[in-house]
Amino acid sequence: MTTALDPRDAAAVERFYRQHARTVLRWVVRLGGPHLDAEATAHDVFVVAMKRISTFDPTRPVEAWLFGITRRVVANARRSAWFRRVIGLDPAMPVPSPDAGADTELDRLRRRRLVQELLDRLSADHREVIVLSDLEGRTAPEVAAMLDLSVGTVYSRLHHARKNLAKLIGQDQAELEHGALRESLRDALREDA
Repeated sequence: MTTALDPRDAAAVERFYRQHARTVLRWVVRLGGPHLDAEATAHDVFVVAMKRISTFDPTRPVEAWLFGITRRVVANARRSAWFRRVIGLDPAMPVPSPDAGADTELDRLRRRRLVQELLDRLSADHREVIVLSDLEGRTAPEVAAMLDLSVGTVYSRLHHARKNLAKLIGQDQAELEHGALRESLRDALREDA
């Protein structure tokens, strides 16, 4: 379908967007951290994708192509967000929902923000493999295909990323097995929808 996608065909673009929007938004949130306007950045990903549709290689998964675009757009957006924070234009933290218990909702927001800040402190290479493997639940071969890396490199980056995350969290690596890390990350970033 993607090879035949004409950016001038509004219906085809709409179908493509609907098919991939949630995934791209999830990647933007997880790669971008708490200081990005995730929806605007995800929109930018699709604008770039339509401009670069001719670069799509039909022998590779469309998600790998979209992830490559997402990581570049997010990197640019992170630089812009950093500048906005430095000059004091950072948006306020979201207000807890009145429907949920205020303490519960505030705790959830704090945990989510903490995890995003921890991910934000990792290198881009480490953040990408953690997001795709531990948060998205993709296998090492899938991650390797998406990032155009060898499977061994993915395993190595995962090992070092988890080790760095454990240091950031302040717990001994032996205490923090990757399954527990994956579950705590997923719990903190679980989508409400």
